[in-house]
Amino acid sequence: MSAITNARVSTRAAVLGFPALPTRLAGYISLGDAFCFLVPVLQFVRFEFVGEMCLSDFLILAAMPIAVLRHPERLRQKPVPTVLTLGLFWLIGQVVTDLLRRSAPEDYLRGWSKILFLLANFTVVWIVACRSRRRFILYGIGLGLGAILAFYVRPFGDALISPWKFALAGPVTILVAIGVSVATRRSYLGIILPLTALAVVDAFEDDRSLAAITFMTAVFSIFHISTAGSQRRLGRLRVTLLFFTIVGTLWGFTQVYSHYAEQGVFGEYAQRKLALQKNGAGGLLLGGRSEILASSQAILDSPLLGHGSWPRDPIYGAILIQKRAELGYKEVDGNGQRPDDLIPAHSYVFGAWVEAGLAGALFWLLLLGRTIHNFLTASGREPFLPLFAFGGFMLVWDILFSPLGMPTRFISPFFMAAMVLFPTLGASHQEI
Repeated sequence: MSAITNARVSTRAAVLGFPALPTRLAGYISLGDAFCFLVPVLQFVRFEFVGEMCLSDFLILAAMPIAVLRHPERLRQKPVPTVLTLGLFWLIGQVVTDLLRRSAPEDYLRGWSKILFLLANFTVVWIVACRSRRRFILYGIGLGLGAILAFYVRPFGDALISPWKFALAGPVTILVAIGVSVATRRSYLGIILPLTALAVVDAFEDDRSLAAITFMTAVFSIFHISTAGSQRRLGRLRVTLLFFTIVGTLWGFTQVYSHYAEQGVFGEYAQRKLALQKNGAGGLLLGGRSEILASSQAILDSPLLGHGSWPRDPIYGAILIQKRAELGYKEVDGNGQRPDDLIPAHSYVFGAWVEAGLAGALFWLLLLGRTIHNFLTASGREPFLPLFAFGGFMLVWDILFSPLGMPTRFISPFFMAAMVLFPTLGASHQEI
């Protein structure tokens, strides 16, 4: 490779936000590269210690001071200071709430460690894995493989009943998104075919949310690639078109899925569940995520302080059952009785708000707003666009509709760092 070519490669990578490694080192694996692959893979080594932990948590915690001391400038890049400051406020808010609410030690230790490990994970991923294309992809591959290994080494809970939906679908989709991003070179068919095939598998495995996310990832990527370079010509019209494309895709997917589910194509269970969730006054949204009926009331009862880590109060479970009945929803299984008295909160932002008060909500609302802004302002020339799109859609869904626990607590920081990195990649009009 000539000196001129080397200079072009290095300049292009630097402009896109990923510093290029010297060409003479291209055939070697550095310590940072090995770290970015092995640490997420080792998440499959899990054990109980102040809640469910994994070996990767402690490796990241040990690496954090080294990473910060070596590259403190990375923590000064916007909006990282804001993210970490709000994260610190969240942690302080949780501590104050637990002390005032007199939470049990086994509860508040889990609550504090959950926030601490999430922030440490985000910090290390941002400093170490987001420094180069190779490290970013290696971390993503390790993340997918580690989550798959975790299921085969120590399967438990819902994953034993539905392995694809509760264990394998997410990490497999991460790996496919990486493969599509790296191998297709922005080919429309290379993006739409594998992602649509995965969406179909998700639908048959009763994972309709991931099916919708995977299909929207394909549509979003193709939209941006096909309109890349047209920001000046289309202006705000491009943002409007993107908005209606996403909304239309989601609506169309819901209609198609509902039609075939009602016909029994996806199985008797999916048919019965859809019928029960669809017939309530709140439609599919409240039918599928009715925990919002209880968590919203818990937030109204204590909007600033919160209820403490792993808060228990049977009144909110009763509120959930009562409001579901008032809206006309019936239970898919059982008689509607909850197995415990934990306050229902099936959402990152609602869960943090219920537990830590407003300080917890502000952290996730910042990331939600930034992710949506990234989607609307993407140039279409960013590298690994399908991977970023999938990570962004997953982050939006999880912030609004998923509980924060293992393995999402370990996977989410990668998506968070990706959303911080993403806007820096569209500054150049050069292709990778």
